[in-house]
Amino acid sequence: TDNDENENIEEETDKELKDEGEAEEEDDDENEDDSIPNDENVNDLERAFEILECAHMIYSKMFETNSNDSHIITRIADIHVMLADICNENGDHENALSHVLKAIELQETIIEHQRYRLLAESYYKLGLIYELIHKFSDAVDSFNKAIDSINQAIKQLDNDNDKENEREELKSLLPSIELKRNDAQASIVDQHLIVQARKILTGQNNTTEIKTIDVPAKDITLNIRHKRPVIETENDDDDDETMKKAILE
Repeated sequence: TDNDENENIEEETDKELKDEGEAEEEDDDENEDDSIPNDENVNDLERAFEILECAHMIYSKMFETNSNDSHIITRIADIHVMLADICNENGDHENALSHVLKAIELQETIIEHQRYRLLAESYYKLGLIYELIHKFSDAVDSFNKAIDSINQAIKQLDNDNDKENEREELKSLLPSIELKRNDAQASIVDQHLIVQARKILTGQNNTTEIKTIDVPAKDITLNIRHKRPVIETENDDDDDETMKKAILE
């Protein structure tokens, strides 16, 4: 009947519309999936760097109103140290150096027992960066400051019997830092030898000058007097014959 045919047409139309709607939803889902970045493709170091920069902005705002708060200062310094680590991983040693120096500048203002321990860590990292950029004299200086900071931290704990474990832990760090300092000192010597060798090979070190020495003239008069003539002339022979004849006569 006509009614049955109309119902069939409506059902088919509804089905087609439903199928089209589902297809559009699938397309939208695919487009949404394409717009979402894949976490595996995102560089972990870049993401960490962005998070730390955001944290730095937040703490910097807090620092503007609480510039004497040791907790805020410590957190900002810690962020600079972590940013330096990321820069080092990316091979950006100059920015790493800048971040560590900023951390040290902040840590120097902390009036707490943790100050020297924090400084020891930062100076040690500073020495490692200087080694990477072949500034070995600065590296030696940084390692020495790290050692001095640890000794200061140990000194603060000397009168506290409850901190024996912490004191021993700090003492155990000294040999490894001293070893790094000695390595940097050896690198200074090696660097100097390499420079000298290059100068010699390129002829830049040829500074030897030929100097004349004023020696007193030797008196050779006696030698001349006692020297026997090498060649005798014919006149001398004739004179000798005449002399012999005169003697015989």
